[in-house]
Amino acid sequence: MSAKQIIIEAHRGDSFNAPENTMAAFRRAIELNAPAIELDVHPAMDGTLMVMHDDTVDRTTNGAGAVSAMAVEELLKLDAGAKFSPAFSGEKIPTLVDVFNLLASGNIRLNIEIKASPPGMNVPFTLVNLLRRFDKERHYVVSSFNPDALLAVRTIAPEITLALIGNGPEILPQAQQQHFSWIHGNFRTVDAQLIARAHATGLRVNIWTMDDPARVAYWRGINVDKICTNCPAKILAAVQS
Repeated sequence: MSAKQIIIEAHRGDSFNAPENTMAAFRRAIELNAPAIELDVHPAMDGTLMVMHDDTVDRTTNGAGAVSAMAVEELLKLDAGAKFSPAFSGEKIPTLVDVFNLLASGNIRLNIEIKASPPGMNVPFTLVNLLRRFDKERHYVVSSFNPDALLAVRTIAPEITLALIGNGPEILPQAQQQHFSWIHGNFRTVDAQLIARAHATGLRVNIWTMDDPARVAYWRGINVDKICTNCPAKILAAVQS
């Protein structure tokens, strides 16, 4: 194995074997000893941060409607597991606090993606308060496709590690200009030259969503820092082989 250890990040938890962004998926990632977990947050009607990728509950639950238009109590009544498999019927949408509590005693790093949310829902402020409440502001990463969301986090808490998401050639100059710590690039848009350019200015590179264990050696060879994957068990096995 190379002296450099690639960080393997479970995309929405172990989303290959459990419903994405649920406690079941996060527990499975923990059982795999995944070093990191990625998840997404949207605010409920009262601003509570819910772990959900889409801005509506339609795709992954038995409900319908925008997350931000629903009360926490409504969201917690939804089934977020049955559409994935009947074996997960009854799985709930977690709050971000639920996940923080689950990970509180371990060393797993969390990558929290801020999704787009309606005006007035101050997600950066709420997120920073939670990170500080759990003493994770120097341990977890906050990421977004929206550089303004990251800059809002920095204004409140400059100590938090920030990552810009997108296509590699587009986000690299933005991240360099804003002095972010990471770029999280679609793996199809990242190559050896881009990684070298990022590293030359102190930026680290995460690729998403790379699920092919046969390609791990390639990514190791060009010095990628992190691989975000839907198949953490397979990619961890490849990295450790």
